[in-house]
Amino acid sequence: MIAAFVDVDETLVREITFLSLFCFDARSRGVDPEPLLGEFRALRSAGVGRADSHRWFYRHWRGRRVEDVRRVGRDWFAERAATANFFNIAVADVLRDMAAAGTRIILVSGSFEAALAPIAERIAADEVLCTDLVVADGCYTGDVRATMVGSDKAAALRHYAERTGIDLGACAAFGDHHSDIAMFDLVGRPVVVGDTDDRLRNYPAERLAG
Repeated sequence: MIAAFVDVDETLVREITFLSLFCFDARSRGVDPEPLLGEFRALRSAGVGRADSHRWFYRHWRGRRVEDVRRVGRDWFAERAATANFFNIAVADVLRDMAAAGTRIILVSGSFEAALAPIAERIAADEVLCTDLVVADGCYTGDVRATMVGSDKAAALRHYAERTGIDLGACAAFGDHHSDIAMFDLVGRPVVVGDTDDRLRNYPAERLAG
């Protein structure tokens, strides 16, 4: 069995899904999302890492019912996927061909299940490895059990290989950011999508349009 491990945000799709979904939800409730987005960007500009900034952002789902957010996620996806530029068609086409040849398609993302489930369903992905939000009594608590950023992705790939018996050296990985290097280093076929990250310019990998 061979797998393709695929980053989602700005790789398979051209958006940052957990931010896009949050904005869609806020606006549907008549709330301006820009102040919170500004705080998030300020954290990142101040050097707060992806894992910690994601934890900070996800706390804003505290108290929301999981099923309600999943419904919002489906509505969000229906709207965004209807636009011409939501999916990176070059990546989607390669994955379709790989799946037809028997490759398992595994989404690996720092986003969360409510945003990723409809994407996974649309491309018939076999599994989703993503940030895991804590749930109690059917609601998000605002806490994150585990992120899926950088070294988290490498650990997830190793665990997947142990669980399924696949040879990571025979597998592929797709990503757009230097935080994906930990994942790239484990597979035999790393594929860099786009050219926006200078730290990936010299990384030995296949190249695919962004």
